[in-house]
Amino acid sequence: MADENKRKKKRRSGKKKSSSRRSNNTEEGAALVMTRGEAEYIPEGGDGGAVVVVDHEPYNGEDLSPAPVPEPEAVTAEVGGVDEEGQQQQQNGFTEDGLAVAMAVDAGAEDDYVYAAIEYDPDSKPPLHRNRRFRVYTCLAIVLVAAAVAVTVIYVTKGAKGVDELYTDINVNSLPTFAPTPSPLTNREQSGIIEQIEAGVLQRGAVFANMTVEDPRRLALEWILHYDQMQLNSDDVNLYQRYVLALLAFSLDSLAWYYCGNHRMVNANETVDFVQEDCDVAASTGLIVTHKVWLSSTDECEWYGAKCSANDGVLRGLELMGNDLIGELPPEISQLRFLQYIAFNGNCLYGTIPPEMGSMPNLLSLELQGNGLSGEIPEELNNANKLQLLNGAMQYQYSFQCVASDGRTVNTIFSKGDPENGYNWGLMGSTLGDNVNKWKSMKGLHLFDNSITGTLSPALGDLKYLVFLRAHNNAIQGLIPNEIVKLNKLREMYLHQNGVFGDFPPDIGLMEDLQDLRVHENEMWGYLPDTFWKLTKMKKLWLQDTLDCELDEADEVKCMRSRDKGFQGSISPEVGNMKKLSQLLLNNNPFTGVLPAELGLCKELSRLHVHQTFITGVVPNEICLLRDEELFDHTGQIGVFYADCRPNNKTQDPYISCDCCSDCCDHTHGVCVADD
Repeated sequence: MADENKRKKKRRSGKKKSSSRRSNNTEEGAALVMTRGEAEYIPEGGDGGAVVVVDHEPYNGEDLSPAPVPEPEAVTAEVGGVDEEGQQQQQNGFTEDGLAVAMAVDAGAEDDYVYAAIEYDPDSKPPLHRNRRFRVYTCLAIVLVAAAVAVTVIYVTKGAKGVDELYTDINVNSLPTFAPTPSPLTNREQSGIIEQIEAGVLQRGAVFANMTVEDPRRLALEWILHYDQMQLNSDDVNLYQRYVLALLAFSLDSLAWYYCGNHRMVNANETVDFVQEDCDVAASTGLIVTHKVWLSSTDECEWYGAKCSANDGVLRGLELMGNDLIGELPPEISQLRFLQYIAFNGNCLYGTIPPEMGSMPNLLSLELQGNGLSGEIPEELNNANKLQLLNGAMQYQYSFQCVASDGRTVNTIFSKGDPENGYNWGLMGSTLGDNVNKWKSMKGLHLFDNSITGTLSPALGDLKYLVFLRAHNNAIQGLIPNEIVKLNKLREMYLHQNGVFGDFPPDIGLMEDLQDLRVHENEMWGYLPDTFWKLTKMKKLWLQDTLDCELDEADEVKCMRSRDKGFQGSISPEVGNMKKLSQLLLNNNPFTGVLPAELGLCKELSRLHVHQTFITGVVPNEICLLRDEELFDHTGQIGVFYADCRPNNKTQDPYISCDCCSDCCDHTHGVCVADD
C-alpha cells in the first residue's frame, strides 16, 4: 500500500512539472504584434497594420495532452464529513494514505473534467466529448481556420497604398529554427514598385537584391516604400522623379547640407527621421523664404532647390549650389528625363561625372564647378546635344572643406576628399577633341583648372553659338586651329597656362565679337596678324609671360619666362581702333618699336604693361594723359603702367623714357620699382 501511494504521488508530481514546463514555453513563445511601413542659358559678362501570427509551443517529443486543472492548495470548509482539524490530512482531496475523498461538485461545472471527484482507475477514460485533448485539438482547428480566413480577407482588401501587412507561413508542427530567416515581405514590396524602379531607374544592371542595406539606392527605396507618407504606387507619374531625388539626398549626405537637408528631429530621449518639413533660407533680396526639407513627406517640387513646371509638376531644374553636398553623383540622375539644368557648383562632390548623363535629352546647363571631381570627362557627355552650358571648372588645386554628417572632414583638394588618397588632379580627357562639335547648341565651355589634355580640334569651329571658351590652366597642347575664326560670336577665349604654341590664325580679325583674349604663359610666338587690330570690341588683351620650354637631362620639360622668345614685331597704330581696350599686357615678349600715340585713343585703358620687352623711345604724351583718365590705381596698392624706364643693368640708359609710368623696371634684371 505504501509503494502504491508513492507511485501515485510520483505521477501527480510528474504531471505538475510537465504542466509548468508547457506553461512557461507558451509564455516565452507568445504571439507578437508586428508593424511596419527649357530654361535657356543666357550668357552674361560676369564670372502597415498588423496581423497576429499564431505561434505554438515547439514540439518537444511529448504528447500534446491536456494539462490537468490546477488542484486546490487548501480546503477551507468541511468536505466529505471531515472537520477543519483534519484539513492537513485531507489536503488536495486525498488522505494521508493516498485514498480519494469524495468532494462536492458544482452542478454548473459539468463540462469540467475533475480528476479528484472519482476514484482513480488506471483503465478508466472519460467520454470523448469530455476528453481535454479532443477539445484542445478542436479549438485549435477552429482558431486555425479563423486565422486563415482573416489573413485572406485582409490581404485581398488592403490596397498597396495602405498600411503594410505582415504575413508568414503557419506550421503547427514545425521544428524550432535557430538560423536567421529573411525579413517578411510587405504589400508595398509586392506592389510592383521595386520592379518598376529597377526597370526604369537603376543603371548598370543594378538590382536591389544585390545591394547592401547602406547603399543609397536601397535607402531611397526603403524611404519610398515605408517612410514617405505620400505612399506612391507603381503607376504614379512622379515615382521615378521622387525616387531619384531621394537617391540624391542619400548619396550626397543631405543631413550635412547647409540648407534644408536635415529632416531629423532630435529630442531628449530619441532622434526621429523624416519629420522636419519646413526650412527658412535668406534670399538674395534679404527676405526669409520658407522651403520644404528634402525627404519630407511633401511635394518634391517644394523641396529647396527643386524647380518644377507649374502646370505638370515635372522637375526642370536643380539648384543646390554652395550647399555642402558631399559624395558622388549617382548615374540614376540621368533618369530625370525632363531636367534642363543642374547647378551643383561650390560643394564637396567627388568621383567622376556619370557617363549616363550624356543620355539626358533635355539637359541645357550643367554646372559642377568648384568641387573635387576627377577622372575623364566621359565621351558620352557629347551626346547631350542640347547642352548650352558646361561648367566643370575648378576641380584641380581647389580647396574647399565640408563636414559630413558622421563628423569626418572632406576637402576637395584631395582625391575623394581624403588626404590618404593623395591630391586630386581634377577632370581629364580630350574634351576639346573631334567630338566637341556634337554640342551644336553650346554657348559656354568652362573647363579651366583641370587636367584636360589633347589638342584644340578644328571641330571647335563648328560651335557657331559659342560665346565663352575658358580652358586655361590645363595640359592642352598644339596650335590654335584656323577654324576657330568661324566663332564670330565668341566673346572670351581663355587658353593661358597650357602647352599651346605657334601664332594666331591670320584671319583672327573675323572674330568680331571677341572682347577678352588671354593666351599668356604658353609657348606662342610670331607676329600679330594685321587683322588682329580689327578686333574693335577688345577689352582685355593678355599676351604676357611667354614661356621657353626645353627638355632637361632627365627628359622632363622645364619652362621659364623669357623676354627673348614669344610674340614679336611692333604695336600697330591701328591699336587705336580698340577704343574699349582696358587692359593691354605685353611684358616678357620680344616686342620692338615704339608705343604708338594712337594708344591714347583707348580712353578706358586702366592697365598697361610693356616692361621686359624691347620697346624703346619716349612714351607719347597722349598715353600719359590717360593717367588722368583710368590709367591709375584706384586702390593705391598696385602699379598700372609698367615700362623699362629704370637704368638698364643699373648703369646704362633705360630702354624707354617715361614721365608718367607708375613703375619703372630694369630691363636686364627685371627689377621694378614704383615711380609714382
